[in-house]
Parts: sequence; C-alpha cells; structure tokens
Amino acid sequence: MQKVELYDKLKIYIARRGCCTLKEIEEALGIDEGTALVYLSRLAKKHVITRKWTRDYQDRKVRLYCISSGFLKEIGLS
Repeated sequence: MQKVELYDKLKIYIARRGCCTLKEIEEALGIDEGTALVYLSRLAKKHVITRKWTRDYQDRKVRLYCISSGFLKEIGLS
C-alpha cells in the first residue's frame, strides 16, 4: 500500500473542513507547529490554500487556512 505524504494529508484535511486553524491541524495530523507551518507555507505558495485572519470567541486573532477555490476547480470538485 502506498504511503500518503504529509502534503496530501494536509490537502485532504483542509478540503474536508473548508477552513481550519493551525491548532486543529496539529491535533488532527499529530504534527508539531513548526512542521505544520513549513508545509502550510509551501502549499500557500503553490496556491493550494489561502490564509486569512479572523477572531475567535475570546476576541483573539486566529489564522485560518482554507482550501483555495482554484485548487478545487483544478481537481474537479467545484
């Protein structure tokens, strides 16, 4: 069986959720913050995901990572 790479796991997880926070990604995939940030930055440079700021329920700034609509069109899901 073929091993799924972290890039693919990230893309699948974010695509299923639509948008998610760094903390959610860390917990779901079992990776540390530094590794997650490196992979997310690379995916953003390739325009697979987009990043935006929002506020949580305690009015703290939180970064959201969202699957890009261009990527969804590319793979035929939009």
